[in-house]
This record gives sequence, C-alpha cells and structure tokens, in this order.
Amino acid sequence: MKCNMFIRTMIAVFALSLIVGAQTGPARAAPATTCPVELLELHVSRVKVRLKNTSGKIITGLVFNAALSDATEHWKWLHWNYDQTRPLQEFGWNKPLKEDEIRNLSWDVDLEHEHGGGVAFVLTSVLFADGSTWEEDIDSANCKGIWHNHHKNGFTKPVQLPRRE
Repeated sequence: MKCNMFIRTMIAVFALSLIVGAQTGPARAAPATTCPVELLELHVSRVKVRLKNTSGKIITGLVFNAALSDATEHWKWLHWNYDQTRPLQEFGWNKPLKEDEIRNLSWDVDLEHEHGGGVAFVLTSVLFADGSTWEEDIDSANCKGIWHNHHKNGFTKPVQLPRRE
C-alpha cells in the first residue's frame, strides 16, 4: 500500500512539474523593435547614407523611403515621379552587410531642393541572411536620418512624419 501511494505521489509530482514547466518555459522572442542599423550620415544631393549594421546578423536587403519637408515644415512621403497617385519611391539595397560593418550606400537621385525644408530618409524594411525580417510600423519612423536645407539652422517644429501609405 505504501509503495502504491509513493508511486501515485511521484506520478502527481512529475505531471505537475510538466504542467508548471510548460507554463514557465522560455517565451518566444518578440520581434525586434530597435533599429537594426545606426545611420551615421545622410547626404541628399545624390542620395548617400553611411550606416553601421548593429543587428548582430548579416543583412542581405534594405529598403528606405524618403519624406520631404516644404519650407513651412509640412512633411510628405516621396512617391515615384513626385506623383501622389503612384506608390512610395523605394530606395533598395541588396548587397550583404556583415555584422558591425560600416558601409556607404548611394543612389543616383537628388533630393535637395533650393527652397524646401528638408529630407527624412527612413529605413522601412530589412531582410537578414537567416530569412528573418525587420519591418518599421507604417505609423512610425524610428530608424531615420534627417537633413535640413542649408538656408535653415535646423527645424523649428519637431519632425513628425505622416503615416506611410
């Protein structure tokens, strides 16, 4: 009888430990919310960005979008051929970027406008070599470089970009 009670107790303890272990086991990692690169410099005449891969992974693809500020600091996303009925213009990069590598990326596009206010160059999507991705929320622009026209000393208002659509 004692042996039977001992076995039942051991089975109960074992079963309970499985249930508790299942509840307190390692949680799935949440998607990364921090910017996977550090934007070091931005030049808008013949667009060039200097960045550092801080993700801890090899990056195999990047997509940026640009927003332009008018002289009164109203921001609009840049669409293909400046046509608001067309999709946002993408600035893509598909060459590998190793962990902690610093690289200059450039595109043959001039975003500097004589009487404009400035440019925000926003990282919106990243593809890693392991197949995982990082995506910026369409309501956010946390991973960006900002440039203001040389006629200005800076921006008068805080940079608040509209929703990316």
